[in-house]
Amino acid sequence: MEVKQNNLIKFLRIQPLIVVIRLENDFFNISHKRKNLLLKIEKLSDYGIKNIEIGWDSNPEWVNLILEIKNKFKSINLGVASITSIKSLESISSLDIKYSMSPFFNKEIHLNAIKYNQLVIPGISNIKDFEEAMNLGYKIVKIYPVSKLGINFINDLKENKKKDIFFIGAGGIKSENLKKLLENGYDALVIGKELRNQTPDKDLEIWLKNY
Repeated sequence: MEVKQNNLIKFLRIQPLIVVIRLENDFFNISHKRKNLLLKIEKLSDYGIKNIEIGWDSNPEWVNLILEIKNKFKSINLGVASITSIKSLESISSLDIKYSMSPFFNKEIHLNAIKYNQLVIPGISNIKDFEEAMNLGYKIVKIYPVSKLGINFINDLKENKKKDIFFIGAGGIKSENLKKLLENGYDALVIGKELRNQTPDKDLEIWLKNY
């Protein structure tokens, strides 16, 4: 797991942004939505986005979708969002995914992830979970939700950390907030539904010019 953490940190130092795309409930029932998703990812790649997460889905076809995206977009550092159960963890075990994330800290999930060398970045919203994640060997954590926890929380965590930790912020982040958050303690950020239709707006376009 340490190698996977180091590799992800390396990717995110090049461009400290992940765009997350969550599938609609009827995604696998409407054929053209698959095509639209691939076009959306292609457009994000053309804009210069290097890190994309796809939300986990229980539909059996989801695994094939991820494999198709991996094969079609080899330049994208592809991850999976919303690993919240053992079932979701098991479903990514054969995909050779470089990273995934959980919205919260679940010790059982993370212990199993470590056992099978799957990088599932824990979501952290309090100091207790942060300390437990560090004890398990995590050097990357996701602060969630940033829209509520803000900058003061990450400053509290930095006072309690015992080693170098890479902080990813997620939850309610808008493209206009990227610069401020990165200048005030966050090492990388996740942006999702606040980016309308996952299409870069003017603020994100300006930000991307530096990367």
